[in-house]
Amino acid sequence: MKVLKRYANRRLYDPETSKTITLEDVAEMIIAGEEIKVIDNMSGQDITPKILGQTFLKVSLGQRNEEFSNYMLSALIRETGKNISALFGRLVLGGIGLAYLTKEKMDRILQSMVALGELRLEEVKSYREDLLTHLAQRASENSEQIQEDLKKVGRELEEGGEKELAVEDLSEKIRKIAERVKETESL
Repeated sequence: MKVLKRYANRRLYDPETSKTITLEDVAEMIIAGEEIKVIDNMSGQDITPKILGQTFLKVSLGQRNEEFSNYMLSALIRETGKNISALFGRLVLGGIGLAYLTKEKMDRILQSMVALGELRLEEVKSYREDLLTHLAQRASENSEQIQEDLKKVGRELEEGGEKELAVEDLSEKIRKIAERVKETESL
């Protein structure tokens, strides 16, 4: 985990590289899979959520998609005001951030849900098992679909003498299969 510091002048600093960094740099670290923690240098307080929020706004507004930014932030505010454990389950099952969700991180998230009263301690085990069962089912469904798609492409290639198959059409089908394989691997 990369620890960053924020100084009184509101600048972010990477102690490892001894350089000032921007929110765009933070976004690049996160996109690259880096976990970050931001500490306020004066108070010693963890301000990671605040910096992540600012980073999201900077990056999404930088793409000039204000409608998406407004929709996403409004939806998150609405959902977090309700049931965080349900939102977490939907995010995971939707594949959002799944490639970076480790067992340790999941355990920390579940522990914080218990501490906040979102989940009872006796529910943690069944909640985790249900989530993992749904993920396994989704991976199995994706795997079966990939096998069917590969068989279909194989049949079309075999029939190539009778039916002329455009290279672009085949390329598109193979690209879609590759995307499903990638999704399945992240589950």
